[in-house]
Amino acid sequence: MGETAAYEVWHGDSLVGSLCDVSVDQPWFLGRFVPGAGWAELSPLFAAQEEARREQFPEHLSGALAAVRDLGVELRPVAGGDSIRPWMIYLTEGRASFRY
Repeated sequence: MGETAAYEVWHGDSLVGSLCDVSVDQPWFLGRFVPGAGWAELSPLFAAQEEARREQFPEHLSGALAAVRDLGVELRPVAGGDSIRPWMIYLTEGRASFRY
């Protein structure tokens, strides 16, 4: 594909993946997620969060949202600049959305 990532997604010292083709659909930022080395460890948490979203956030799945929020992932701009700590982020292989 050859495009350059706009952001790298980090969890501590682990590169979770990259965000490409980032656009804005207020209040969300949307993009394509390309998994990195740290994705395997976190993907179950994001999968549970996605299930909660698909089911319209039932009470019994609220822990999935908190688990991802509490990760404190950081988006680091590839071109330089200040990092972003999204307060809400959804990642699946091929898709990303976040708010900050």
